[in-house]
This record gives sequence, C-alpha cells and structure tokens, in this order.
Amino acid sequence: MHYKKISVDDLYRFKFVSDPQISPDGKKIIFVVASPHRFEGGKEGYVSNLWMADLTTNEVYQFTYGKGVDFNPRWSRDGKYILFLSNRDDLKRGPQVYVIPSHGGEARRLTNFKYGVKNPDWSPRSNKILFIAAPEGDERKREYDVRVINRLFYKLDGQGIFPPSRYHLFYVTLKSGREKQVTSGNFDVEAAAWSPDGKHIAFVTNMERDQDYTFERSIYMVTWKGGKPQKVANSRGYITSLSWSPDGKKLAFVSSTMKKGFATNWGIWIYDVIEGKKLHLTDGIDISVGNAINSDVRFAENAPTLYWSADSQKIFFLTTEGANTYVMEIDTDTKELRKVIFGDRVIDNFSVDHSGKVFAFTAMDPIMPKEVYVTTEGEERKITDLNADFIAELLLSYPERFTFRASDGKEIEGWIMKPPDFDASKKYPVIVEIHGGPRTAYGNAFMHEFQVLAAKGFIVAFINPRGSAGYGEEFAYEIVKNYGDRDYNDIMEMVDYLSKLPYVDPERIGVTGGSYGGYMTNWIVTHTDRFRAAVTQRSISNFISFFGTSDVGFMFTPEEIGGTPWRRHRKYMEKSPLFYVHNVKTPLLIIHSENDLRCPIGQAEEFYTALKYLKKEVEFVRYPGETHDLSRSGRPDHRVDRLKRIADWFEKYLK
Repeated sequence: MHYKKISVDDLYRFKFVSDPQISPDGKKIIFVVASPHRFEGGKEGYVSNLWMADLTTNEVYQFTYGKGVDFNPRWSRDGKYILFLSNRDDLKRGPQVYVIPSHGGEARRLTNFKYGVKNPDWSPRSNKILFIAAPEGDERKREYDVRVINRLFYKLDGQGIFPPSRYHLFYVTLKSGREKQVTSGNFDVEAAAWSPDGKHIAFVTNMERDQDYTFERSIYMVTWKGGKPQKVANSRGYITSLSWSPDGKKLAFVSSTMKKGFATNWGIWIYDVIEGKKLHLTDGIDISVGNAINSDVRFAENAPTLYWSADSQKIFFLTTEGANTYVMEIDTDTKELRKVIFGDRVIDNFSVDHSGKVFAFTAMDPIMPKEVYVTTEGEERKITDLNADFIAELLLSYPERFTFRASDGKEIEGWIMKPPDFDASKKYPVIVEIHGGPRTAYGNAFMHEFQVLAAKGFIVAFINPRGSAGYGEEFAYEIVKNYGDRDYNDIMEMVDYLSKLPYVDPERIGVTGGSYGGYMTNWIVTHTDRFRAAVTQRSISNFISFFGTSDVGFMFTPEEIGGTPWRRHRKYMEKSPLFYVHNVKTPLLIIHSENDLRCPIGQAEEFYTALKYLKKEVEFVRYPGETHDLSRSGRPDHRVDRLKRIADWFEKYLK
C-alpha cells in the first residue's frame, strides 16, 4: 500500500461519528454520521444522517437519508420508534422533532417551531414526546428587524440573540400530533425529564427576578397536565443531566457548588423524591463529571448523560482524568467508584440498555477518529470502521508523552508529535499549541490540526498547564484571578524543556492557541520575544471591553479576573494583553470569526489596530458567518482555509 502524509484537504474525508444510543433491549445501536458537503451554489456545510448497527447480525447500515442535519436520536421506551431532530424540510429553520419506526420507513415531522426544538424526551408509555421550544406568539403576525433588548443575558455564541419569547416545556402526542404547552412565564426551561410513572416532569430553571445575575438554578416538578410548578431542589450553580432512577424514587443531576468559581468540579447530586432531601453524592471526591478533552473531529455532540443501573443503586457517568476520559460507576450508598470503560483514549458519549449491562459508546485515540463500540459485562467489541480505510492510507504521528517538574514543584504533563519522517540527526522547528477553556485539556484524542502541522515538518508540542481540567480542582483553580502568571510560567518552562532536546531548534519555535489559548498567545507575545512567530485565534485582548460585549463576559470576568471593570479597572488592564502591545516583536497572524459572540471580533480588531498603528508585523484574517467554533464546526472550506493559513504562516517564519 502507498502511504501518504495527511493534508489539510483530508478534512473532507472524515466521517464524524457521534451520539450512540442503544435500544432498550440492548440489541441495536442508532448513531449519527456526519460529513462535509458542498451544496448547490457552492456553499459548504455538513450533512448528517442516522445509522443503525444490529448487534445480533453485525450489520451496520445507513438508516436515514437526505441533505439536512439529522441528529439526537432517542429510542422510545418500548423500542418501537426513534425520535430525532432535523432541519431536513427547511435548512434555514431550527431543528424539529421527527419520529420514524425503529424497523425503518418514512420519518414523520411532529413540530414546527420557528426557532427550533431542544432536548426531546419520550414519555414512559412512548405515546408522547417532551421538548423545549420558544413559542412565536405575535411574531407570526408581523416580522420586525428592530430588536428591543431588556435582559442582561440575551445572546449566546452559536445561537445568536435569543427569541423574544422564553423557552418552555411542551409535549406532542405521537398519534394525533397535538401539542400542549406545559409551562409558561418569565423564565427559561433549560433541561427536563419525565418521571418513570409518567405523572410528573422535572425541569431546571431560575424563576427569580435576578435570574440573569446569578448562576443559581432550581429543579421544579409539574404534572404532565401542567399547572403550578413546585420547587423541590436548588443549587448554587447550573444544573444539567436530569436522570430519574428506574424505581422513580430518586432524581440525579449534575451541578456545581461554585465554591471555586468556574474551576469547581462538576459533581453528581441526588434528590430523594420520597424524603424530599438533596444529597451531594460526589462531595469530597476530587473528580469532575464530563469530557474535557479537545478534538477537532467532532460533530454535534450532546452533553454526557447520567444513567442508572437497573436496580436504581448505581449511576454511570463520564469523567476526565489526565489525558483520558472514562465511563465510571458510583454506588449511591457507599460512594464506591469503579471504572467501567477505560483505556488510553477519549470516550465522548455513551448509553446503557434497560438491563444496565450493555453499553454503547464512541471512542477515539490520537491516530483514530471516533468509532462506535459496545461492551457487555466487560467484553468490548468495535462496531464501526467508517474511517478505517482512509486512516490506513496515512502516515500519522503518535504523541509521545513527557512530564517535567515546574519551578514550584508541580508535575506537568505534555506531549510531542514528531513529523512522520522524523530524523533524529536533524533539528526541527517547534509549534507550541495552547488549548482553550481554560478548563479543557489535551489528551488521547485525534487532532487533525496537529497531524497536519507534524506532516509539514514541525514538531508539535502541547501541555496541560495550570488551569486545565482533569487534574483536580486545585490544579484548575490556580490561575483564577491570576491569569498570565502560573499558566504562563508552565508554558515557558515547557519551552525550556523542549529547547534542551537534541532534535529541537530553540531558535525556531512558534506558538498558537484559540479562545483562552488565543488570550495566552497574546499574553506571550506581549511579554517575551522568545517565539519566532505566533498565530492567535478567537482570542481575548482586552478584558474591559470583553466584559460588556461577550455573551458570557459579565459572568466570566468577575469570577476569573475579579470584580468589575469600573471598580477594578487597573486589575483588568493588568491582565489584558492590549495594554502591553508596544512590547510585541513577534510576527503575529490574527484569526477571528465575525459572528463570534464568545470572544467578539472586536477583541481581534483592538489588538490588530494597535499593532498596525505601531507598525508591527501583523496580519488579520476574518471569517464571515462563523462563530467561536470555526475550527471544530465551521464551514469546511473556511476550516481548510484557516488551517492552510496557519501552516503557511509558520512555514514562512520558522523554516
């Protein structure tokens, strides 16, 4: 076989596999497969369809077709139907609920909401579907292009400005297609789950007048017929992943005490419906629920869900530990933890059958994108090989793990990816990659960007500095209200470590990162001239303007920087790279999306204008229509263009 190096254009060959949902009887798995697509008129995007795996016959086949985006498949409790979300009938409209028989056939649309539908959930009798949507109201009579804003929290990256109406609970009857609105009022429903007996619906919201000014959330109960909701539990932080125990006596959820701000672990809580009491199940256990590992070969992945064992005794969940993510099990009585699915890899999502013994999950490692697996009582089997032939043709680089002792004594974990044709007698230029978040991490996941840069003759180096997830709460907390200190030192001490390697050219080192990684890139080039070239992406340059223009700025900066810009303007300035811009000597490429609401493009404009005014070496690339997630879910042609520009910039200055 003829092997070749991976290229930027190979993005078009990936199959993005996600959201494996096992049937109640454990015999089939429905999952999502997405791929880049060029539509009529030349505009590029993605098409995703549902695929089915029959675990009895070992047959894997495409289940739905079309040029829309089908995602979020969920089995009915009786296994006869599958619901999913899709925009197949109107690519410009939000996703709607569709239902299709589990043996195949035509899909039937059950909803028609202008802004789309979120979080659908089957009723216990499989005759109704619960969902969250924003009703149109008077908008149906007349369309306005003038928006009147009267909320503090009114926009979100990837979604845009919120609809005029609030998000509420609805259900639709499967047979008649009749809809019923369950909740109403001046609040937004964020998550919901139907009780096993079908009598109640638990949902998450904040009904208080100051709801936009706090992280606090509460769980309410309402009967399936509607009526006045009753508050049953509250939390200082957001609440996600509502999950009823099979016996209906307990309700599990994920939340945070916020005792260390956004660095606080996400823990598992249980509300005892019978006793009316709340228990912090993971209190005192230094783990955080969820997958924090970065990858650029994902598509429309849902937040991990909590699952109960059949006897209502154990809860299964996903957690990040160092470079890996695992499926864990916790006993609700003893708090005993056990790894159920693990290894040197990243598990993105999973589901469990009604017996609690058969798990379907997706997993990836540094040289293989996500595929679907199943495990039954510890025996694992790979179900799909949708990327196997494509990957088998490529010469890929496997990350080599290293650790070093930081100046304060803490061990830091990192990796080096060498060119596929690495020659130990040569000295290579290095590109340092910095992850976003900051509470995410690098690990044993596939990174197309890293593979491309290694294939072009660079050593790619990356670490999980202080502030990263996966190493405990204190590790994540160390940079709070002190950005650019310990995290900066960890990165620079990594560079010291790399510079001593015999195959590294210490005079040819570049740096890049996005979001928080973009902030750190800006911080680095304003505080040292050690790097030959830099690329900053979707970055923050000025925390003062970030506070008022970012979708989460008013929440993020008081926690991470401390205080408000009008009371602590000196602190905000001290932590903003813009105010050190005169120090920059490193050639800088600025990449930013024009529809980025998380780190608005003004952050790039301020930095670019200052650099250009000072006649520094800088270039600014803007991507119209793209959000904060350009590198992960942007238009394929934009993603290819972005990666080519990054590689070209480093080839210009490092080679």
